[in-house]
Amino acid sequence: MKTIERLPESELEIMLTLWHRGGPMTAGEITKKLLESHGWKASTVHVLLERLSERGFVSCDKSGYKHLFSPLIKESEYRKGEEHTMMHRFFGGSAKNMIASLLNADGLSDEDLEELAVMLKKKTGGK
Repeated sequence: MKTIERLPESELEIMLTLWHRGGPMTAGEITKKLLESHGWKASTVHVLLERLSERGFVSCDKSGYKHLFSPLIKESEYRKGEEHTMMHRFFGGSAKNMIASLLNADGLSDEDLEELAVMLKKKTGGK
């Protein structure tokens, strides 16, 4: 599996904003979103976008009046890398131990457990 560099929380917030939009965004649009939720100013967003661009996480289309930023890495790819890292770091590479830990954690509702049971049945072919 290709290793994707882990993002600091601030840069991950930018990526989540781009992923949730589903299309290119201007720095101003990103700033507006993150000003509402985090109080970040335009200068902060610009620095983070520059870092993400330098490291290959976002592209910047400078062909128009406003620069448009787009993710170069899919959210699912990034999540898979984070899951892989967590599984190896905390559970010795054992998916079974990771899932068991999550099942034993507080906060799973009966509905969550039912949905998980359905997923397991599908994965095992209904066995």
